[in-house]
Amino acid sequence: MTRNQKILLAAVILIILFPNFFITLISIFLPIIIFAAIYFASETEGFIKKTLDKFKNDPSQTSVKAKTKSKTKAKAIDYDKLFKNNLLSNFNIMPKIKAGSIIGAILVLCVVVIIIDGLVSAPAGHVAVIYDRGRGVLEKELPEGLHLKIPFWQTATIMDTRLQTYTMSIATSEGEIYGDDAIEALTSDGQKVNVDVTVQYRISQEDASYIYQKIGLDYKDKIIRPEVRSVIREVVTGYESKSLFDIEPRQKAAQQMENALKEKYAAKKLLLESLLLRNIQFSASYINAIEEKQIAEQRIQKAEYQKQEAEKLKEKKIIEAQAEAESIRLKGETLRQNPQVIQFEFVQKMSPNIDWGIMPDNIVPLIDLKGLQGN
Repeated sequence: MTRNQKILLAAVILIILFPNFFITLISIFLPIIIFAAIYFASETEGFIKKTLDKFKNDPSQTSVKAKTKSKTKAKAIDYDKLFKNNLLSNFNIMPKIKAGSIIGAILVLCVVVIIIDGLVSAPAGHVAVIYDRGRGVLEKELPEGLHLKIPFWQTATIMDTRLQTYTMSIATSEGEIYGDDAIEALTSDGQKVNVDVTVQYRISQEDASYIYQKIGLDYKDKIIRPEVRSVIREVVTGYESKSLFDIEPRQKAAQQMENALKEKYAAKKLLLESLLLRNIQFSASYINAIEEKQIAEQRIQKAEYQKQEAEKLKEKKIIEAQAEAESIRLKGETLRQNPQVIQFEFVQKMSPNIDWGIMPDNIVPLIDLKGLQGN
């Protein structure tokens, strides 16, 4: 194997291993090479014309010309050979490059371009959809890795099959579109709400050709976005505004949205992974009305509580009064049955240290306090 063949083989191996790099390299330098070749050809042509004029007008060459013409017609052909030899030897303007080498370089360049165009490299999580100029879009997609195609007759389009997200949010920089991109919808009672939502979806590897042929690469704008907005507005109209404040109705609404959207995406060969209901925002006037209503309800509840507390306090006092009256009644009966208890309590209140006392004659002249205490 010659040195040139080794170089060519090494170049082919590098092209197979790094096709994207060589495609980029050729796309950058090929226009420069073509421009340089055209420029060199135009300059050479101009220089040759000038040299030819100089050769014709040069006195030293005129004699050669005359001598040549004086010879036979058979030798007239030597004039062109003589002119070319003088042009190359005397002026030394043409590079000493063989025509075969130039043709070989051009052929090598053409082979490299053909090889590069015949390779398809699909990155991880992607597939290549092949368009054939004779048969159209081929049904069979090319999976991850390096593949071959017919150079210049078939073109490859790389499509992403990984999980993708599309967000519509009221926040300026969160959604796919810069600015307020929330979905406006009306509830069943006529209240306007703004819904923030994120859709997670992907393209099936087996359906990439169908999507490319029937929908195109702008399936986000044609399918993903409009279908989400339509489904959310349809589901929100089935709920009252106050019910969307609670967790359970929100979860139910989100599930309805996801189920409806799965059916619509499946009809277009798109797979919905999940729908995330991020936020439901009500108008400021509606929020203020809700707050005022809640404040009024709290005041009513407070007044009702105070009323209940007053009734309970009243009942408590009645019970206490009844208990006190019953206590007094029982004490009266006890005193009537035991009159000496009154004398004992009277003496106890006079002084706790008195052991005896003198009372009027008509009652009790002398009371044995210790005896009473003992009893």
